[in-house]
Amino acid sequence: MCRINGIWSVRKDMDLEQRCVSMRDTLSRGGPDDFGIFVDPVAGIALGHRRLSIIDLSKKGHQPMTTPDGRYTISYNGEVYNYGDLRQELTAKGIPFKGSSDTEVVLNSFALKGPGCVDSFIGMFAFAIWDSLERCLYLLRDRMGVKPLYYYNHSGIFAFASELKAIYKLLDKRLEIDRTALGEFFHYGYISAPRTIFKHTYKLEPGCWIRVRQDHSVDKQVYWSYRDALNHPVVRGTDKELENKLEEIMVDAFTKRLISDVPVGVFLSGGVDSSLVTAILAKHAHKNIKTFTIGFNEKEYDESSWARRIAEYLGTEHTEEIVTPEQAKEILNIWPEIYDEPFGDISGIPTTIVSAVTRKNVKVSLSADGGDELFCGYHRYRVINTLVKLLGHLPSNMVITGGRFLGSLGEKRISSISQLIPGLRLPAMQDRVRKFNNMVMNWDNRLSRVYPYAVAYWLPEEVTRLTGSYVDPREQVNESGNNSMSSMMMWDIEHYLPDDILTKVDRATMFTGLEGRDPFLDHRIVELAMKLPFDLKYKGGESKYILKRILARYIPNELFSRPKQGFAVPIYSWLHRDLMNMVDRYLNPDTLRQQNAIDMHTAFQTVLKFKTDNGSVAVDRIWLLLVFMMWKESYP
Repeated sequence: MCRINGIWSVRKDMDLEQRCVSMRDTLSRGGPDDFGIFVDPVAGIALGHRRLSIIDLSKKGHQPMTTPDGRYTISYNGEVYNYGDLRQELTAKGIPFKGSSDTEVVLNSFALKGPGCVDSFIGMFAFAIWDSLERCLYLLRDRMGVKPLYYYNHSGIFAFASELKAIYKLLDKRLEIDRTALGEFFHYGYISAPRTIFKHTYKLEPGCWIRVRQDHSVDKQVYWSYRDALNHPVVRGTDKELENKLEEIMVDAFTKRLISDVPVGVFLSGGVDSSLVTAILAKHAHKNIKTFTIGFNEKEYDESSWARRIAEYLGTEHTEEIVTPEQAKEILNIWPEIYDEPFGDISGIPTTIVSAVTRKNVKVSLSADGGDELFCGYHRYRVINTLVKLLGHLPSNMVITGGRFLGSLGEKRISSISQLIPGLRLPAMQDRVRKFNNMVMNWDNRLSRVYPYAVAYWLPEEVTRLTGSYVDPREQVNESGNNSMSSMMMWDIEHYLPDDILTKVDRATMFTGLEGRDPFLDHRIVELAMKLPFDLKYKGGESKYILKRILARYIPNELFSRPKQGFAVPIYSWLHRDLMNMVDRYLNPDTLRQQNAIDMHTAFQTVLKFKTDNGSVAVDRIWLLLVFMMWKESYP
C-alpha cells in the first residue's frame, strides 16, 4: 500500500523533479517506508512514489518500477491478492521476475495485456503507467473505488495523486472552488466522483481507466460495473445452497486479504459485518487473529462490550480503547490534513483513532465496509420504503397539502408531541421534523425526489441560500428495479460507498501508516450479491438476512441479534459541551465575514439557533459548517 503522484507538463520552465518531489512528500504519512521518483525530461513527465511496505519488504519492491526494456514505468498503490497465481502464468510465458512484489506482477501484466490486465486482478488498486514508446499515460482504479486517484488537467499541466493535497501543493494554491461541488458537500456531506471541490480537478471513477495523450486529451473506459451483474438472471437455489455459495466465496476472499509479509488485524465493531469477517478468519485462516475496537463513555453509543464478547467467543487477541472528547479534539485540529477535501462524515474521528490504536500492533487491518450497501443493512431503506408505500397510493397534491398542514403546526410543536412516543427521544427532533416536512412538501410519488431529502444534511433549498445557487449534480435514483430498497442500495453503492465510506477509511488508515483492506468488496462477492434474490437480503423485516444466517454458523445468535450501531459518535453532546470552543473559533461572525464562499448571514443564523435553542438544529449542519471553515483556513 502506497501513495502515488505525477506531473506531465508542456511547460519547459518547470523543474519537474523538484515539483514532483514536493507533491510526493505531502503524502509521506501514507508511505513512510521508502520513496522514489522517475523523470523523463524530454517527455516532460515525472512520477513519484511513497511506499508503505507490505509485500516484498526488500529494495526489489522499490518504485517507480520500470520494465527491463525501458518502455513501461509504474507508480502503484494497492494490493492484488491473486498476484501469486498471476505470477505463475506470466512465468510460464517466459516473463522473468527480479523480486516477489505484486507491483512487478502488475507491471508485467500491463506490458503483456495493456489496461485489460485489470480484468484478472482480485484486489484494490490505483496506479499510473507511463508508456514511453507511445508517449501516453494510463491511470487505472479498482472496481469498487477502494483506493483513491485524483487528477488535474488544465493549462498545459496534467497531474495526478492519491490525495488532493498533493495537487494543491503543485499548483501553488491556485485552485478555484467549484461551486457545484461546494453545494453538493453541504447537501450530502461529501463530494461524489468525478467532481472534487476544485475546478479542473477530478476523481477517477471506480472501475475505470483513462489514457492521456501527448496533447493531454483524455480517453476514458469503464472496464467493470456492479450494474453489469444486474443484467444477469437472479441466481437460483434453496436458501441453504445460496448461503453455502456466498460463504464459500467469502472464505476465499477474506483469507486472501491476510496475504502479507507484515502482521494483519481486523476492525471489530461488534456488528454483523465485522463479526462475520472475524468469525470466518478465526475458523479458516489457521492463525491467531488480532481484533481492535473503540468505545465511548456515553453508554448509548458504546458497543465495545459486544465486540469484547464476540472476541472472547472467537478467541481473538483483542484490543479496545475508549474515545474521549479530548481525543476527538485532537483529530479535529488536523481534520483538513487528513481529509484534504471538505468531508463531513463524523465517524472519521473514531475511525482515525481505531486506526492509530491498531497501527501500534499491526501494519494491515481488515474492515467490513460494503455489507450495508450490498445486503440492505441501513435502517433508512426500510423507513423510506414504508413511506413510499404508504404515500405512493395517494395523489401528490394530497400529500403536499398534508405536509403544509404539518408545517403550519410548527416544527417545535410537532417535535414536542413526537417526543412523547417511546423510542423517539432524539436530539434535534425539530430538525428531523423539518426534513420530513420538506420531503412531503416536495412529494411527487417518486423515490428520486424522496431519497435526496432523506439523506440530506442541508436541504437543497437551504443549500441555495447558503451558497447562492444549487442544482443537485447527481443523477436521480434509478427506479427501474423491482423495489425501492434495491434502488436506494444501488444509489449508495454508486455514491455513498466510494466517496464517503471508503474515502473515510482510506484517509484514516493511511494517515496513521496503516493499510486498510475491505474483504466484502471483493468483486466476486459484489457480483453474487447483485444476483441474489432480494428476499435473501431483506426478509420478514430483517435486514442482512443471508449474512446473519451465515454468521449463525459461527457464533450464537444472542451475540449479534440487536439493533445496528457501528462506530456512532456522540457529536451532539460533544459540540454543545466539550467542543463548543471550536464552534466559537471558526463560526463566529468575524470569521464568517472574512470568507467569500458561503453566505455569512445564513451560516451565522444557523449557529445562533444551535446555541440558543437547544436541540432545534441538527448538529450535522453545524458540523458541516465547522469542517468547511477549518478546510477553508488550510486551503485558502
